[in-house]
Amino acid sequence: MWVWKMKVIIIKDCKNGKVNDVVDVADGYAKNFLIKQGYALPINNSTKRLLDKKLEKIKEQEAEDLASAKEMKTKIESVTLEFGLKSINNKVHGSITNKQVTKQLREKGITISKYALPHIHIASIGITKIKAQLHKEVEAIINVKVVNNG
Repeated sequence: MWVWKMKVIIIKDCKNGKVNDVVDVADGYAKNFLIKQGYALPINNSTKRLLDKKLEKIKEQEAEDLASAKEMKTKIESVTLEFGLKSINNKVHGSITNKQVTKQLREKGITISKYALPHIHIASIGITKIKAQLHKEVEAIINVKVVNNG
């Protein structure tokens, strides 16, 4: 039995591929499901040009995001955040959380997403290093110094 194949560009994530993938599927499946439901577009000269433009924009945006993440990394790593916690007989009362770290970074002119930080709960005196995922390729180390406040 002969099955006609059709090349399509995926425009919504589905089981056949992710956005901007070019895939071969059965002709009937492409026409009756993927295209009708808005998951794909048939490949022709105009859709191919659109895809190329879209991919070029995505590459430019990714390069821009990477550059800004590297710049942010240098800013973050040049700063040490200082917090005070009360401690009596080496027992610390309270802890430092993501919210406090992002707030103090913001006060120093560095805006970072709370999702870039892992869940932190610092409850000890001393210096702690926290890894922040700024970009899929860029990770920064935040130095947090906790001192005794009495």
